[in-house]
Amino acid sequence: MPRTASPHRSSKSGVPETNRHATATLAAAVLGFFVITLDATIVNVALPSIRDALGGGITGLEWVVDAYTLMFAALLLSAGSLSDRIGARRAFAGGLSLFILASVVCELAPTLPVLIAARVVQGVGAAVTMPTSMALMRQAFPDPARRARAVGVWAMGSAVAAAAGPVLGGVLSLVSWRMIFWINLPVGILTLLLLSRTQPSPTRTAPFDRIGQITAILAMGSLTFGAIEAGDAGFTAPQVVASLGVAVAALVAFVTAQAKVTHPMVPLSLFRSPTVVVATGIGFAFMVGFYGLPFLYFQQQHGLSALLLPASRSFP
Repeated sequence: MPRTASPHRSSKSGVPETNRHATATLAAAVLGFFVITLDATIVNVALPSIRDALGGGITGLEWVVDAYTLMFAALLLSAGSLSDRIGARRAFAGGLSLFILASVVCELAPTLPVLIAARVVQGVGAAVTMPTSMALMRQAFPDPARRARAVGVWAMGSAVAAAAGPVLGGVLSLVSWRMIFWINLPVGILTLLLLSRTQPSPTRTAPFDRIGQITAILAMGSLTFGAIEAGDAGFTAPQVVASLGVAVAALVAFVTAQAKVTHPMVPLSLFRSPTVVVATGIGFAFMVGFYGLPFLYFQQQHGLSALLLPASRSFP
C-alpha cells in the first residue's frame, strides 16, 4: 500500500519543510519592511549634501522626502486588494523589485527632478511591499500564537529601521549622499532570494474602491503641494489657495464615497474606536517631529552636520 506524504515532511537537513518556508517568509518580510521604512528616514539628514550636488531650494528638497512618503501613504490604501488579486508573494516581489530599480535610479540621478521622480516610483514600490509582507506572514503562520510572535519580529524590524535611518544616513552622507540609496540594492536582492524559498500564495477576487483611491491621491497630493508651496510663497499665494481648496474638496469627496460605497478602503466605523483615534494622533505627532527635526531644526537652524558635528557652513 503506498505511503501518504506527510504535510510536515523533512528536508535532507532534517528541518521540516513547513518550518523552512515559514522562516524564509519571515526573514523576507522583515527585510522588505526594514528597507522601505529605512528609506523614509535615511534621506532626511542627507538633504544638504543633495543640494550641494544637485542644487535646488528648500521646496525641491522637501519633495525629495515627500514624493516618497506621499505615494507610499496614498497607494497603501489599495495595495492589499492587489495582493489578493495576484497573490501576496507575486505582489511582494513586484513591489520590491520596483523599489530596488527606483533606488538605482536615485543613486545615479543627474538632476534633482530625476531624483524626485525616482522617489515617486520608490513610494509606489513601497506601498505594494508593506501590506503584502504582512499577508505573507499570515500565509506562513496559520497558528495565531506563532503568527503573533512573527508579527512582533516584523514590527521590531521596522522600529530598528526608523531609529537607525538618521544615524546611518549621517554616516553614509559623509562619504556620498548616493550611498543612502545604494544600500537598498544588496538588501533588496537578499530579500528576493529569500522570497524564492517561500511557498506560492493563493489568489482571490477582491473589490477595488476606485473612487476612494482617486480622491485619496488627489487630497493628499494637493495638501502636500499646498503645504510645501506655502513655505516659500505664503498661504495667500494663488497656487497655494487653489491647491488647498482642491485638497478640501477631494477630502469631502473621499469621506462621502467611504460612507456610500459597498466596499470602502477606509471604513468610517474605524474612527469610532478610541484606540484607532489615539494611535492615529500619536502617529501624526511622531511623524511631524521626527521628519522635521533632523533637517529643518538641527541642520537648518543650528548648522549641524549629519552627525551633529559643527558644520563648515550654514544653510540659509
